[in-house]
Amino acid sequence: MNERNVRKPDQVLIATIGGLVAFGLVMVYSASFVVAYIDYGSSTYWVLRQAMWAVLGVIGLLVTMRFDYRNLRRFSIPLMLGTLALLLLVLILPKSLTHANGASRWIYLGPVGLQPSEVAKFAAIIYFADWLSRRGSKIRRLVTGLMPFGIMLGLLAGLVLMEPDMGTTVVLIVISTAILFTSGASLTHLGVASLLTTLVGWAAINSAGYRVQRLLVWQNPWDYALEGGYQPIHALYALGSGGWTGVGLGQSRQKFNWLPFAHTDAILAVIGEEMGFLAALLILGAFILIAIRGYRIAARSTDPFGALIAIGVTTWLVVQALVNIAVVCTLIPFTGITLPFISYGGSSLLMTMIAAGLLLSVSRYAPQKQAEEIAHEASLPPIGQLRPQVIAAADAMRRWHRRTRVSRASSGERAAERDLPSSLAVGSSFSGTWRKRIESQKQRATRRSERPRRSERR
Repeated sequence: MNERNVRKPDQVLIATIGGLVAFGLVMVYSASFVVAYIDYGSSTYWVLRQAMWAVLGVIGLLVTMRFDYRNLRRFSIPLMLGTLALLLLVLILPKSLTHANGASRWIYLGPVGLQPSEVAKFAAIIYFADWLSRRGSKIRRLVTGLMPFGIMLGLLAGLVLMEPDMGTTVVLIVISTAILFTSGASLTHLGVASLLTTLVGWAAINSAGYRVQRLLVWQNPWDYALEGGYQPIHALYALGSGGWTGVGLGQSRQKFNWLPFAHTDAILAVIGEEMGFLAALLILGAFILIAIRGYRIAARSTDPFGALIAIGVTTWLVVQALVNIAVVCTLIPFTGITLPFISYGGSSLLMTMIAAGLLLSVSRYAPQKQAEEIAHEASLPPIGQLRPQVIAAADAMRRWHRRTRVSRASSGERAAERDLPSSLAVGSSFSGTWRKRIESQKQRATRRSERPRRSERR
């Protein structure tokens, strides 16, 4: 694509993401300085690490934003293979290199840890967007569409679930399903696949006792106040204590070793306590704005690969945020998942910012309606280049032609004008050939209507 055709990135999206990252750094410090001082003797321990990841994230966002996303097609398969290898390493490496907080989800290289499941979300978007955009009508077939898609997604999600990390597995499945749905898959196939996925998920819950306990805790946290209900209860205490405007920045009481993981999974509870319900609403509004801008970028793109990438990235950011908010508010069972751009988490922050940069790249490079496409509206292009709306209009024209030829209605001209689709009635939308056909039909209809009836001739 010529440089002159490259547009400016979505400025509203950049400002929203930048504001969330900056706000997140402030709240990570406020939520973590107590435990940081107790555990490491420095109140800035966690926020400095988050700031380092934020700098890397900004660099990643700027690089991917200026990178033509279409060049990622050639890396879709190597990226997926590399991600599967990382997920396997998490399962086979010694726990001293992978284990933290009761799960094997990281690969630690000294003080730095990488969470492969975060990379898996990014790899799934690139791989499925590339694969589905090449399938065409084969997507609607069971053997060439849903089955290979399900096998690859099952392998990827299964490795994440074995860590175990069911929250990330759910988000990964939702992202991939959104891409499949947008690509034009059969709704019947999607319905059957959703039912099977639900059954598998229910079996996965019942196969682990701690997952069953989370369901019981979700139903009534106070029955398990000293066990699994401890964090949900104190998250609700924090949210309820803040009221509409909060108790003041830095004044949270629950972060003083009452609320577990206050700077990671439960940071929204600290925000609600210190900044109030209004601040929580503003965060929710920010992610709704990201959804609007992201899906708008997808809708405006005429490149299937770019549109599917935009759908995947936007779904990732918004669904993960909604899951985190719902968990803190005890609307769904507890699962450890971060609030994008705000919670502490190096891998999460880095990968979400890289993904956001990719979304901005689609807003810059994805082909949209250009001047030459507008010129095509005045002269009908070859059938292979016709847009679906024009093809439908041509079919409607042929059906109308057959009806008028067979019926030979006495009021031919009025019938022709009534049956003529409104999209065909606009002469500026068709070439001279189509206009001549329409005028010819009108003239024949007029001659038939003016022809005297048999009774009148007699």
